[in-house]
Amino acid sequence: MIFCQDPEITGTKFGYAVDSRVFIVTIGSSWQIREFFNSLISQNIMNLLVASAGSALQEKNQNEIPDIKLYTHQIYIDGLGSSTQKILTTWRKDKFTRPEINLYPVKLVHGFQGHRFILSTIEKPPLVFRSTQVRNFGHEEQSTSWDGIEVRLLRIIAQILNFTLEIHDATIVNTARDEAEDRIIDDLVASKADMGISGLYITNTRNKLVDFSPVVMQDCGTFMSLGSYALSKYRAIFGPFHWSIWVMVLFTYMIAIFPISFTNNRSIKTLCKNPKQLEKMCCYMFGTYTNLFTFRGVKSWTNTKMGSTRLFIGTYWIFTIIITTAYTSSIIAFITLPEQPITVDTSYQLVDEGYKVITLDKGGWQSYFNITNDIISKKLISNVKSMNNLEDAIDYIVKTRFILDYAFLGSKISLSYLSFSNYIQKYKNKKIFLHVASECYVPFSVGVAYKKNFIFRNIFSNYILRVQQSGILTKIIKDVEWEITQRSGLKQSVLNSPEDRQLALDDVQGMFVLLGGGILLAAFTLLIEIIKQKRERRKVAQVKVKKYTKNRSISLTVKENTTNEFFRPSTTY
Repeated sequence: MIFCQDPEITGTKFGYAVDSRVFIVTIGSSWQIREFFNSLISQNIMNLLVASAGSALQEKNQNEIPDIKLYTHQIYIDGLGSSTQKILTTWRKDKFTRPEINLYPVKLVHGFQGHRFILSTIEKPPLVFRSTQVRNFGHEEQSTSWDGIEVRLLRIIAQILNFTLEIHDATIVNTARDEAEDRIIDDLVASKADMGISGLYITNTRNKLVDFSPVVMQDCGTFMSLGSYALSKYRAIFGPFHWSIWVMVLFTYMIAIFPISFTNNRSIKTLCKNPKQLEKMCCYMFGTYTNLFTFRGVKSWTNTKMGSTRLFIGTYWIFTIIITTAYTSSIIAFITLPEQPITVDTSYQLVDEGYKVITLDKGGWQSYFNITNDIISKKLISNVKSMNNLEDAIDYIVKTRFILDYAFLGSKISLSYLSFSNYIQKYKNKKIFLHVASECYVPFSVGVAYKKNFIFRNIFSNYILRVQQSGILTKIIKDVEWEITQRSGLKQSVLNSPEDRQLALDDVQGMFVLLGGGILLAAFTLLIEIIKQKRERRKVAQVKVKKYTKNRSISLTVKENTTNEFFRPSTTY
């Protein structure tokens, strides 16, 4: 509240009153009050109430209480931004003549009546960029207009509040601060623009110079690296199986030699005495993988008559058929289907893989490294290469991909735009692509900047929150991404390539269960054969003992008879 004679003095007392409710009691004339409401000073105070108490304070009106009129203003009644006074009520006989009236009514009910606001910006796709349209007026003409996520957001608010946007490039000033974002801030400080957009980060330093809206989007500093869809040399042979399967197959392949030899020969001494038998057995085992059953050697397992050996080999043969079929099918899948390559998503992977970091020499990215105490960050900034612009950085990463691995640190929104716009197609190499890491290394908040003490900042900010809560902003983001993807000619199959994976040990455990069942059955058969063989040997031994005993008794009888006959006395006649 202020008591004054001339209401225009409030310009020096209050200046810009965005949130406050101002009550002025003046003894000025009706003409002074009307001129005050028509001036620019009153437009800088949104919630304004003026009481004309001049007649009530005059000496000739001491015996009677005159009326006190209460005024407010209507702002932006036309496209020029004019304002006029409006009488609300009158204080008469200790009460209002219109007690139901709101002394601080809502302003701008009908919007800004087409008023023009100046918007300072620079290109920063996909938030702000220039789009070219071809129009046919008897002949083709190209027209350039501004587009982007933030531009569409403000245009929706402009339709609701009935104002127009005049978009200008940020002024280039020959100062030490040559940052693109600083040019927008300088325009707002110099009142060359009312608002500024271009992915401006909300920081404490900028809050001292300008005002910001609520957070429009979340951005962060992240890494972008180069990936490749090219098939590695070893993957065509070893790729289909996980290393655990190769270990188990090799182990099974080598160990199976000994039970086959034992079941066939009932001993493994032949392998120890004659090492060449190992080579033959390896050939026999390899025959199961190639379905080669033409071995006709004397000691070949194909000529065996042992049931356990045949059962073991039959089970092993079924196992090899399944494993070779799975391997062949996986080979076909690995060669014909695109592979989902291994990408770098965290700073820990960058350090482990030995990546070098590239960033821009402006934008303050290097300063974000210097204020951290993280060990991984210190390792990454030990050798940082600076580039002038993003295009040169990408060119350098592509050209040096066979020598060193580089990762670029920058805005995730801008780097994702390069990925969606298929920027990599300029190199005419369909095997390489740009990958944006999922880790947010340095978080930032993006907002719309207003000039300091912008009187309508609360109105614009409220509508920005409404657009966010209604989901319209999310739809704008999806629409812009889709249009960029369509213009770039990037196929959907490239964005979402089929995910292939190696067969793990869990996928083929049924094969090993089958092999194990066959081995147990073969071992049981072997046990029966061993018992049967021992019983046969025992019977043979008993028969041999009986024959030996019988022959022994016969030989002793013959010998006794021969001896008696030799000593028989001769008879004489």
